[in-house]
Amino acid sequence: MPDFWKITPGGNPTILLETGAVPRALRARAAAEIMDPLHLSGEQVGFVRFASPSEPTPRLDMMGGEFCLNATRAFAALLAREGCLNASGPDRWSGSVEVSGADGPVAVRVRRVPAFHAPAGWTAGAGLSFKTSRPSVVKENASLIRVPGIAHILLENISPPPTDALPAACAELRARFDLDAEDAVGCLWLDTRSDPPILYPVVWVRATQSLCTESACGSGTLACALALRARCGDSRFAIRQPGGDVLTVSFEPETDTPPQIGKTRLVWVDGPVRFVAEGRLFLACLQV
Repeated sequence: MPDFWKITPGGNPTILLETGAVPRALRARAAAEIMDPLHLSGEQVGFVRFASPSEPTPRLDMMGGEFCLNATRAFAALLAREGCLNASGPDRWSGSVEVSGADGPVAVRVRRVPAFHAPAGWTAGAGLSFKTSRPSVVKENASLIRVPGIAHILLENISPPPTDALPAACAELRARFDLDAEDAVGCLWLDTRSDPPILYPVVWVRATQSLCTESACGSGTLACALALRARCGDSRFAIRQPGGDVLTVSFEPETDTPPQIGKTRLVWVDGPVRFVAEGRLFLACLQV
């Protein structure tokens, strides 16, 4: 089996390694080395465990223990390609995975599509259950929206700062909402004047102290859809990512749950997934 897989889930180049490839104590150092432009180059790193008789549910752990929707979609496509998900129809697969930062199993679905429909050849979705109402905190012109494993700060129809000013701007936003102790924080600039709206996401991960201007952000797309739905009540949203791909968010009908939990609904984030590379991996941090 390869040492790594490089996958782009609608942008957001993601490197996946098997869990045993890097000791847990070295994961943050390994992720920083792997993401370097002179190494494999990518925006995030995840560590995956395939199903086994003793651990029947596949698992993804992100480099900082955060939750990542796009990495989950990438992992789902990999599982489908390797025959590790249940077939749900011709060229369709479904199942569930465990993911760091998520309270329980995450539903996944994958479809193999002809290249003339989607150049990536694959689409994958991840589904999360949410309570019907998800309030956000508003301070000045920014809204705080929490999704599993990551907090997002949303700014609508405001131009993002220049690249050299992004670190300070994101640090100020984190401080405004007192989020420096979070595993991961996204700062989202969303232009709703475009059709579809265009997202500009910047994600900070505490464990690696990395600040990445991402070419796509699944959880950020979900956060944007939650904010838009609170205003208009629609059940489906399409949001264009900086890399050009479009991710869709769809809200299923409410389901009955125990009164102490409240009504919930399943929310899906779907989009293209491209397999880029797989092979041997050499890490300096493992040679010491």
